[in-house]
Amino acid sequence: MDSRFFAIFAAAAVAALAIIGMLLSAGAASAQIIGPNNSPFIPDTNNTISVTGTATTKVEPDRVMITFAVETVDGTAGDALRANSERMTAVLQALQAAGVEENETSTSSFSIYPNYNFTEFGNARQLTGYTVTNSILVESSNLQNISDWVDAAVGAGANRIDSIAFTISEERMDVVRANLTDQAVDNARGKADALASALGMEITGVKAAGLNDFGAPIIPLSVSREAAMANTEVPIVPGEQTVTTTVTVIYKSGG
Repeated sequence: MDSRFFAIFAAAAVAALAIIGMLLSAGAASAQIIGPNNSPFIPDTNNTISVTGTATTKVEPDRVMITFAVETVDGTAGDALRANSERMTAVLQALQAAGVEENETSTSSFSIYPNYNFTEFGNARQLTGYTVTNSILVESSNLQNISDWVDAAVGAGANRIDSIAFTISEERMDVVRANLTDQAVDNARGKADALASALGMEITGVKAAGLNDFGAPIIPLSVSREAAMANTEVPIVPGEQTVTTTVTVIYKSGG
């Protein structure tokens, strides 16, 4: 009786294990990777070719920025400020007389600070006076009269020319960027076609693209104080600036 019971139990266990195995096999066979929105995931098998296209040109600047400064030193802050104001007023009037428009000038910076005598250990000994510095910025599209403006400002009392820089206006840069972008895209497509041909493939479309725009730098021109203060005309030539545009394009390709 006991042997028959154990035989029946063993047979039932084997049958149960077989049924479980069948169910697991069926579940595994029907399993699949689910993508977004519960749809089957289909991997992107499209081939791609990534290239970079570049276009460069030289452009003549069409704007100039000049920073003139008047620096005065006196025993009191009030006296230094009054002397500075008188000289800067004379500089502004001289610049306007030389052709600078009123809307082309603006205050660049202004400072007033005390001057001290110091001991060799760095301790302040006594107040000796005040220094006032007033800087103005002239920004103009007139590149023909720069030397005249320098002469006029220095002659009227400007004792510092902090910088002369040339740049390209946004209006002109927009035109340059558009042309360079077209050229850079053509350059990228030429590279992609050559690469695809070498690999025995064909370009079938564009998957993605990006633009790297390198704007024209502001080129400073150094003018020494001695040259500016001399009674000679300082030659100032803006030259040309290099502008570069780069595009990165990922093309779809097929064999």
